Amino acid sequence: MTGNPLYIAFLWHMHQPYYKDPFTGIYRLPWVRLHGTKDYLDMVEILEDFPEIKQTFNLVPSLLEQLRDYTENNATDIYLSLTMKNPQDLTDADKIFMLENFFLANWDNMIRPFPRYYELLVKRGVRFLKVELARTIKYFTVHDFLDLQVLFNLSWIDPMYRRKDPFLSELVRKGKGYTEDEKKLLIEKQFEILKRIIPKYKELNAKGQIELSASPFYHPILPLLWDTDLSKIAMPHVKLPQKRFSNPEDAVKQIKDAVGYFEKTFGYKPAGMWPSEGSVSEDVIRAVHSEGIKWVATDEGILANSLDIKLRDYSGSITDPSRFYRPYSF
Repeated sequence: MTGNPLYIAFLWHMHQPYYKDPFTGIYRLPWVRLHGTKDYLDMVEILEDFPEIKQTFNLVPSLLEQLRDYTENNATDIYLSLTMKNPQDLTDADKIFMLENFFLANWDNMIRPFPRYYELLVKRGVRFLKVELARTIKYFTVHDFLDLQVLFNLSWIDPMYRRKDPFLSELVRKGKGYTEDEKKLLIEKQFEILKRIIPKYKELNAKGQIELSASPFYHPILPLLWDTDLSKIAMPHVKLPQKRFSNPEDAVKQIKDAVGYFEKTFGYKPAGMWPSEGSVSEDVIRAVHSEGIKWVATDEGILANSLDIKLRDYSGSITDPSRFYRPYSF
């Protein structure tokens, strides 16, 4: 049985908040680096095996800036600094931080596949009180902490790269008893992956297989930045702060800076924009359009409010699919 083809648009939203401490220059959280090695590259590289499939990737400028900071400016984060520290030099405060934070990974999919990693988790305690960690660290050896440094970072590297790279696959096979040299080379591999991310998006975009779009620079909720009273349009009874906030010029700057940074990174201005959380207003859409953006994406609730109709019946079923699957001009 054949019929008309169904065209589905996938938009992948790539975002991390800005984690850099403005006073120390050190990133407080590692998620740009770790999601960079686990998600951002493989999601675009896998498309090379399916050249007929096209996708849209929305890259938030604050994420791009942080990726470039790691790869071009040798930026670091607290977790990376503790990873690179020789376990013999770890302070008690370092050890407590590591036992609290170096198991921040999906236990079933990222920790259990590494028996030694899971062993260390159980040794720490799957349930624990932070006040107990000062006592718990006494049961962890120097080799325990070295293995923890390696396995935390190794688990955050995409399985595809762990299979393809001989060194990484050997680390997986070895399982425990890692050395300082192996740890250092592992981090070098991390940065090799990070350095490939933006060039790979450029490459597939140039081939026409993916479209790249942007969000406001630091991912703000633009209508609330424009004027908090705009929220009353969709939610007339919403409780708001007593003091109204309205800074349209800041909202415009977020849009301008996003378009400018995107152009600086990729060499052209984006045609599309995913407004943070899909939040839009008439003023925001006009401001976005004035920067050359040709399309924005938002959600079903905003569509229903804009058309002033119900899009689903009492059972939650869509009443008229044609209203969903078409573009609207503003």
